[in-house]
Order: sequence, then structure tokens, then C-alpha cells
Amino acid sequence: MERIKEICARFYTAMPIPLALVKPNGTYVQSWPEGFLGIVRPEFASLVLEDFKLQKRDALHPLISYVDNGFFVGVIQPEPELFIIVGLVSPFRHSQKELVEFGGAAILPDHLQIFVTMLMSTPVVTLPQLKSYMCLLTQAVTQELLTEDDILFIDSVSQIPYSAEKLSHARFRQRESANPHAATNYENGVCDAITLGRTDLLIPRITAAPGGSVGMMSPDAMRQRRYSFISFATLITRAAIRGGLPEETAFLLSDLYCQRMDSLTSPAAMDQLVLGMAMDFCEKVAESRLPQQVSPVVQKALSYITVHLHEPFGMEELSQYCNLCRRSLTIRFQKEVGMTVGEYVQREKMEEAVFLLRHTATSLPEIAAYLNYSSQSYFTQQFKKYTGETPERYRRSRVGR
Repeated sequence: MERIKEICARFYTAMPIPLALVKPNGTYVQSWPEGFLGIVRPEFASLVLEDFKLQKRDALHPLISYVDNGFFVGVIQPEPELFIIVGLVSPFRHSQKELVEFGGAAILPDHLQIFVTMLMSTPVVTLPQLKSYMCLLTQAVTQELLTEDDILFIDSVSQIPYSAEKLSHARFRQRESANPHAATNYENGVCDAITLGRTDLLIPRITAAPGGSVGMMSPDAMRQRRYSFISFATLITRAAIRGGLPEETAFLLSDLYCQRMDSLTSPAAMDQLVLGMAMDFCEKVAESRLPQQVSPVVQKALSYITVHLHEPFGMEELSQYCNLCRRSLTIRFQKEVGMTVGEYVQREKMEEAVFLLRHTATSLPEIAAYLNYSSQSYFTQQFKKYTGETPERYRRSRVGR
């Protein structure tokens, strides 16, 4: 074991990817960096090792599993009663908020901040890079030459990024509970919702019937699904970039989901991955559209506005919901968001109106009423001020009606 410890220490010095020596029951023996020792729940390590056993892997056949929220974790077995856990690593940077949410399930509560700090300093690692790294590490501890083909990549530690429970909760939160504004163009409707970072609009659009079928790209049903997935991933990647998601993040996320699709064999799991991918892109766009330093109380205000955009509410209700006095909330909101609450609400209403005009046949009086404007004429006045065109002209120039 001492020789294996020395090898792991040298690998960590050369490339600071977290490493841990773990017993079969999930107990940590040693970790690099040292801070990981004793902060990870044993059941998390046990779950990762269980995948290794279920897939019938061995010393010369390591395993890489996909973990929720875009992380990879690898397992190597240098000795019969000893495992090396490699990671967590990710092909893109995560926000501190994402790391806190993810770490809540795997890290002991008192050590969550240590975990977040360490992962923030961990290098970005793509799946091919991780495979190469694990080949070298396995070769060092076993004295056997491996190739990337000897490493199995699976997607089972967290089978899908959005469980049925989370999707049901998201559906419950959407404000168009009866879906009165179904998009007339399926692809445009989905892509525009992602560009806006609006999961409340995305869910009813992506779960609605497309109103057509995808062209035949392969006579093999599974291959047809994979080709369709890649086409869809390309569309929503571009939509996310238009919404402000950095190109590198968007393309890496797309590659990650395509790699995950390649490992699936169940049509049901593939369909679930499509929905999860779209939701993931949409949420990341929403985060990228916010100022980087938004406090929890302002984030709470923004969430309230999103949910209640079509309802009458004022600063009094908003400040009560945020447990902050009206003056304090007004000052903090403008400082962090860069505009007043009223200006932000008006912008969000106009973005919603633009979407409805482009992708639905909803009448102007209905849109004005839905967005809680006192009259159609006032809605028209505000829309022209925002876009430079009347709603009628905007719809006619974009969709020809």
C-alpha cells in the first residue's frame, strides 16, 4: 500500500485531480488533497464502488461513472481490497452555488465549504483527458499497459440529471398551468425558451407533441435516436449561446450529453436524457443572465417575480416575501441587478410578450390581460417603447400574420 500511496501523491502533485484510497466498504484510507479525508459520506464512496462491482470491472479494467450536474468519478482497483477513487472532476467550471447544491448529498454538513473550495481549485478535465490520466495511473500501480478502450464509461451513479420528482416539481412551478400558449413551431419554441433561460416556458413546449416527425436518418431505431439527439443537442447549444452562455461551456456541455447518450441502451432513458439536457441548458442560461454577485435575498426576489409575472403584485408583497423592508430591498435590488424592480418586471413582461407574439396565435387583448396590463392600448405603448414597433407590426414582420 505504501508504494500506491507514493504513486498517488506524485500524480496529485503533477496534476491536482482529487484522489482517494478507499476500502471496499467505502471507508477512506488516505486522500489527496488531505482535506477530502473524512468529509465525504462513506455511502457515496460505497455507491461508486458498487457500480464498479456491478459492471464486473477489475484491476485492468477501470470504471468512469457520470455523477449528477456534470461531474465524472473514476475507480481503479490496484489491489483486491483497495480502490482508488479519481475525482470528482468536470469538463467545465461550476458556480459556487452549484457546488454547494451538489455537495449537500455527498459531503458531511460541517465540511461543505472545504469541499467547495477544493473543487473550485480542481482543474477542468474532459472525459478523454480523464481516460488518459486513469490509463497512466493504472499502469503505474499495476505495471500493466492499458488503453482508453479498457475503461468503461457508464451513466448510472445518477441515472438522469432530472428525476421524475424534480421534473414534476418544475412542472408544478410553471405559471402556465393549463399551457394556453403552446408554441406553433416546436423547435423554435423550445430554442427560444432556452435562449431566455425560462424553464417555466420550456417544460410545456418540450413535452408537447412536435406536430411532425424527424426525418429518417437510419433504419436502425437506436441509431436513429442517437442521430436525432445529436441534431437536437446542436440546436439547443446554439440557442444557449444566443442566450449568453459562454461558447466553451455550451460546447463542453453538449459533448458531455452526447457522450452520455452514447452509453445508454434504453429508449426510455434516452427520452429522459433529452428532457434533462434541455432543462440543464436552460437553467445555466438563466444563471448566466444574472449578475455574478446576486445575494440570496435578491435571488429570492427574482424568483418571485418570475413565478408571479402575470399576477398583480407590488413592492409591499415582494418585500414581505423577501423578509426585508421596502426601502432596503429597493436599494439592494437596483445595486445588484442594475435596474429598479419596476424596470426589471417591465423587461420580463416584454420578453414574454415577444415570445407569445412570435410563437402563438394569442390575441393582443389576451396577451395584455395575461401580462396584467390595464388596457391593450397601454400594452401597445409599452411594447413600442421596448421594441420600437407596435405588437401588430412586430408579429406581422416576424411570422407574417
